[in-house]
Amino acid sequence: MRLLAFKLINLASFMYLLTASFFLSQNFMQPSTDNVYVMPAPFAFSIWFVIYLLLFIFLMKSFFANEELNRVIGHIGLWFPLSMFLSGTTVMVGTTPSLLFITLSLLTLCVVYTIIQRLNLSTQKYRTPFSIYLAWTSIATIVDTFVVLKANEVQELFAIGELGWSAFILVVGGLIALAFYFIQKDTWFPLVFIWGYGAIFAYQENTLIKFITGAFVVILLFIIFFSWFQKNRVS
Repeated sequence: MRLLAFKLINLASFMYLLTASFFLSQNFMQPSTDNVYVMPAPFAFSIWFVIYLLLFIFLMKSFFANEELNRVIGHIGLWFPLSMFLSGTTVMVGTTPSLLFITLSLLTLCVVYTIIQRLNLSTQKYRTPFSIYLAWTSIATIVDTFVVLKANEVQELFAIGELGWSAFILVVGGLIALAFYFIQKDTWFPLVFIWGYGAIFAYQENTLIKFITGAFVVILLFIIFFSWFQKNRVS
């Protein structure tokens, strides 16, 4: 009964997320008009459809779960539906409070991801939806942070302007994507960053921003394909 309750709560939270995104939000799939250096091209936001599809498949499978999937559902507990609730609420509140909700959603997804990693599962397929969800929420949090600062007319922070902070955060994000690949053995997380950074590269005109995002796209693609080539050559 406890597992069934988790599954039903997960489904209800997913329905809330979809309803909030498609019917209650005024800017779903429409990026902010604020001109921030980390804003990706509008097409990048279509990844939400992939995330929703993967989450839907995960939820449907949970009602016909094997022992291992039930173990995943039992351990992530209410953290997963809480992340969806927070993510859905993000698109309904104002610009400034949205940063709080998306940050909390990111933190709860980090908890979910960590729990799944510690389960030592026989397959990584149960991790995939959360890898993609976590990666894109990370990028969305970066974007929302600068949108909120812009909306509140914050020009500098600790004597560093928007361009300086944008460059710094993009470098940190790229390094995190590399860390996920090497430490967590996660390919999907950096692939999402390739998508997001590629969209920023395509949308922004600033030379420094294009250099950083373009460099990380090339580096991440090279590492992923080189590792894939090495693995297939050995096998």
